[in-house]
Amino acid sequence: MSIIDQEAQDRYWLAVEAEDRRLDAILTVTRGRQDLGALTAQQAAQERVEAMEKHLAAVTALRCQHLGGAA
Repeated sequence: MSIIDQEAQDRYWLAVEAEDRRLDAILTVTRGRQDLGALTAQQAAQERVEAMEKHLAAVTALRCQHLGGAA
């Protein structure tokens, strides 16, 4: 059983929350562009998928950085 440093865990969650806000901002812009007709539904869906994949990769990297372990 491993013991996780509470400060490292707190830093991790703060960083994850920042990534969550970044993703939310990107998704908001994508929705707005779709609503304005600048993106088709398919284009907007592709942008959302790409944003979420980047988000998952960023969160995984943060976990490794702050809590250790492999990606």
